[in-house]
Amino acid sequence: MTPDGTNNPGGIINPGDGAPLLEVRGVSKRYGEAWALHPLDLTITEGSIHGLLGKNGAGKSTLMGIIAGSITPTSGQVIFRGQDITGSSLAARRRLGIRLLPQHAEIMPNLSVAENLLTPDYNGAAWVNWRDVRARAAELLQRYDLVIPPDVPAGSLALPDQRKLGIVKTLAGNGQLAMLDEPTTALSQAERVSLFDWMRDLNAGGQTFVYISHFNNEIQAVCDEYTILRDAQRVASGAQVKQLSSAQLSELVVGSEVTEFRRDSGRVGDVVLEVDGLTSDGVGPVSLTVRAGEIVGFIGLPGSGSQETARTIAGLRPPRSGSVTVDGRTVRCRSVQSAVRGGIAYLTPDRIGEGLVGPLSVQESMHIGAWPTRHGFLDLSDMRRVFERYRDSLSLRVHRPQQPVSELSGGNQQKVLIGRLLALQPKVLILDEPTLGIDVGTKEEVHRLVDELTDHGLAVIMLAYDTDELVRVVDRAVAFADGSISGELAGDRLSVENVLDALAHKESTYTGSVK
Repeated sequence: MTPDGTNNPGGIINPGDGAPLLEVRGVSKRYGEAWALHPLDLTITEGSIHGLLGKNGAGKSTLMGIIAGSITPTSGQVIFRGQDITGSSLAARRRLGIRLLPQHAEIMPNLSVAENLLTPDYNGAAWVNWRDVRARAAELLQRYDLVIPPDVPAGSLALPDQRKLGIVKTLAGNGQLAMLDEPTTALSQAERVSLFDWMRDLNAGGQTFVYISHFNNEIQAVCDEYTILRDAQRVASGAQVKQLSSAQLSELVVGSEVTEFRRDSGRVGDVVLEVDGLTSDGVGPVSLTVRAGEIVGFIGLPGSGSQETARTIAGLRPPRSGSVTVDGRTVRCRSVQSAVRGGIAYLTPDRIGEGLVGPLSVQESMHIGAWPTRHGFLDLSDMRRVFERYRDSLSLRVHRPQQPVSELSGGNQQKVLIGRLLALQPKVLILDEPTLGIDVGTKEEVHRLVDELTDHGLAVIMLAYDTDELVRVVDRAVAFADGSISGELAGDRLSVENVLDALAHKESTYTGSVK
């Protein structure tokens, strides 16, 4: 049922009584015979935070690209403050104040905060007055209530402040409509709340946002209008987002009732992974075991040691002392290659920066780091066999083996990475944020897939910032604080409330051996 109380999935609700800042009228995009976006209307009210929900491939990025000016629509109009800007360029729209912050937009870590904010303004200049740059940057930071020094390297900032810096950079110089594509990626719950509070403060001062997220609770927490896209069409829009349940939103996004996966425990076997006294820079000593068929969650705030330990086991951080064994055999985790040889595979949370090479095909992407050869040449037939095997077993939605991996949705890109790891035939699989940036329906697909893998004896470590998601899919959770293990949650103690207490390092809520 839709927010207006009818069974019409296209029922559109007036978002509010404010003046429209931007309108799209009959906008569509077609590539050949394929619709990337069917004709739709949309109004963004001035001074609102407008949430945009939809599965990967639903048309969100196409719609935002049309509004920003990077994609030319097949039909329709884009109206900004009553002016038809359909034919305006990306640069012209930026000057008008229409800005898009992409999901994977990164700051330049080696440049200062001031340089990140204002260097684009000086491109091509023969001389730069750096005192003026710092003064202007300090003024911008003060205007947007971001308390960070302008002279420090941007890479030294905490992740939430880096995200806020990216948003300020987007708003700088007349930013009137800021479209934010999943700005909370890799932030903890507390960091997300801090970002939302800051956005609300800016919004109270009149700033308009479009907020794109796969998390229903984020849309409900921060947005006062919403639009849902499905299969390149708008299916719902309104101002009553807080009156809908998360299940109702998920049903609108997916088009059918979404059944949340919940793992049944009790299928574990012998110990596969044993970590004993492992230390690395700022972490440890850490000792733990993971059994065949078991999923163990690592929980902890950024810097707690949870991710650092996972990456050390995977060969991405050099260990200082301690041992790692798989099936009783010592694994020297000095590199990713040595960890893989020992039976350990790692799924990065940064599939764009660390996992995929955009120009490569889907088939090629499944073999990065482990190219099959025959008589010194690439074994193309073996590559094709591996592709077909994991295309089918992972329900990978791809048109052809040579399709560029960059053309796939986020969920399908994640399946390609999982297929690459499974082709290595690991005994231990470390999944670092495996559902990051993918839609609610595909998340449940991934969880069911991992559950099936454990039926074959795979030992799994999983990291996830979404506590509700984590407690549904792991057998037990190991908590980290101050670089080492602080406790364990299992059985009846494995609950969202206790995980949040563990993140706050309230030791009374969790006890037990991690062995």
